Amino acid sequence: MYQLSFYNYYVNNGDRTIYFNSISGQIFSVSEQEHIFLQNQFNDLISFELEYNSVFKKFVDWEFITDMERDQKDVIRLINHKKVFLDKTYRLVINPTLECNFRCWYCYEDHVAGKMNEETIEKIKKHVKLMIKEERISSLLLDWFGGEPLLYFDEIIVPLSEQLRDIMTENGLPFFTQATTNGSLITEERAKKMNELGMKHFQITLDGDEKRHNRIRNMNGAPSYKQILQGIYYLCDNIPDVNVTLRINYDTQTLEKSNMKEVFEMIPAKYRHKISPSFQRVWQTESKRNEEGNNPNKLAIFEYCKELGYDAENPSSCLSVLKGHTCYVDRYYHTEINFDGKIYKCTARAYSDEYVLGELQDDGHILWNQEKMRKMYAKATFENEMCLACKHMPLCTGPCSQKLLETPKELLHTICPLTTADVNVDTFIRNLYDGKMKALQAAKSIS
Repeated sequence: MYQLSFYNYYVNNGDRTIYFNSISGQIFSVSEQEHIFLQNQFNDLISFELEYNSVFKKFVDWEFITDMERDQKDVIRLINHKKVFLDKTYRLVINPTLECNFRCWYCYEDHVAGKMNEETIEKIKKHVKLMIKEERISSLLLDWFGGEPLLYFDEIIVPLSEQLRDIMTENGLPFFTQATTNGSLITEERAKKMNELGMKHFQITLDGDEKRHNRIRNMNGAPSYKQILQGIYYLCDNIPDVNVTLRINYDTQTLEKSNMKEVFEMIPAKYRHKISPSFQRVWQTESKRNEEGNNPNKLAIFEYCKELGYDAENPSSCLSVLKGHTCYVDRYYHTEINFDGKIYKCTARAYSDEYVLGELQDDGHILWNQEKMRKMYAKATFENEMCLACKHMPLCTGPCSQKLLETPKELLHTICPLTTADVNVDTFIRNLYDGKMKALQAAKSIS
């Protein structure tokens, strides 16, 4: 016996209807007449199978129709298991320091003074060697974070990157490195050195247009807007295959009062294909989202970025197709080492004892807090009544493991990602469909 999938979407898109299944990721559109016909067939699946067998089988293949004894949630469970536990790309986040040359009002860090010492650096090298030998990692993604990591670029980032790269190369394994930085300390010379290190990806933040940004993100009152943009230009000029995630931290006033179009217009066209705009609401203002789930200002700016030639794909920060897990922190092979040798998982929490998950030992092993690790990894983030009953679970996969760790079950509804999303599901699907159509048209033009 067959039934319609719980994860089917039928989204109005002008004079057509988009059909989308979030288990398979299949998406296409039909005319109004075709939509009426298909809905009539869906009302009587037995007749549909008998009268239009080849079409029926196609909808079964696409997961729109499924066997009643088959649990489609198992598809997401399997993807989750593979991405969380079987992907052995080791993402190692290192904080050379928690110091920063900015004091943004919304930052959750205390910026305690101190930098990573030689003893901790030696432990990290031993740790990577152990991960190769004991865990059989497939590659290393070295991710520089902080604080502002470039405060100790020459002193820590350059030598440790080179040493870890050499360790991976000696073992015949790929090495990648990237950085989250405020961008104010990037010089042309440093950009060239980053290219030598193989540093390809950067996340750099602006806080609105020049006037608003300089009010929020400055160096003891000194403006930083033009300096940060110049740093981005240095990266684009000196690293051929660079990608810069240009994070726009915003609240309602940022998008309403800042001239964001001017921000993206002033960046030279030759750099735009290397820059991916990412609009992230400041976490202290998440409850102030548009009640209908769409922020019109955010969507308008996002669409304008696409028109200008930026690498803009997904306007939503919490929805994705077949991603399997919510956050990179949910992956088992993800570790963050603070400058003092303490171990964390989440990069969006203060570096206090409350969030410590382990400590780096002299021999390179990590002494984990096993109770916290069990709570984070024993179940997938969506293995709870709220998420399993939700139609959008495959697109969202629930709250992140860190929020689940610190939230009682009775308050689970307060951390549902969809309650603070600035882009609703229908808009996400329309954007997904538009992207597919553009890709098909581009492929046709090439052929």
